[in-house]
Amino acid sequence: ILVVKIKKMINKIYKIINNKFPRLFKFTFFLRYIFLIFFVAITLFLYIPHFFDYKKKEELIKNYLYQNYNLEIKKIETIKFYSFLLPHLKIENLSSNFYSKKKTFEVKKLIIYPKLFSIYDYQNFDVRKIKIEDSKLQFNSKDTKLLAERIFKQKKNIYFKNLNLKILDKNDVVVELKNLDFKNYGHSKNKIAGEVFNQKFKIDIEDDFRNINFFLPKTGIFFKINILE
Repeated sequence: ILVVKIKKMINKIYKIINNKFPRLFKFTFFLRYIFLIFFVAITLFLYIPHFFDYKKKEELIKNYLYQNYNLEIKKIETIKFYSFLLPHLKIENLSSNFYSKKKTFEVKKLIIYPKLFSIYDYQNFDVRKIKIEDSKLQFNSKDTKLLAERIFKQKKNIYFKNLNLKILDKNDVVVELKNLDFKNYGHSKNKIAGEVFNQKFKIDIEDDFRNINFFLPKTGIFFKINILE
């Protein structure tokens, strides 16, 4: 009996609302379905790429990274798509050449953030940025100028997180820079943080990419150098 009364009361309220506010009610009802359709469409758009075979798209991705970031990838262990928080491709345990066939670049994680419709159109693949995590690179001291120019003047967005650099003189290690963080975009653009000789340091690169301000916080040491010279 109680259920019947509640049902009658709901129907009565529905009729009152529909009679007194027909246009507003119908418009609100219509909007609910529009939002539902939009939500389902976005969810499917981001979920379907999980089922793609990215091994078949591997060469296209490699070519893009080589042409735009000078990353010549030699080996990829895994490549997967993730929807959240931002849609991205995660490549794990890869080895590549960086700007030169003589410079082996070992990377644990390479995260690619493609432009939205590139998720489905790999023939016109394009990305907003890439993030390189936990990587190792060593090069000869005479190549410092060339490498600095290539990295600092990179036009595409790139983020190095926990990069370990070894600078060599022939086969001897001159200096090792650890846990480097560097972005060429955003609010922390062209600022580098890391460790050298077990001391944390910070670097600000000036707009012309020539002069850098080097600071060791714990020691109070500060100096300016021209890295390209």
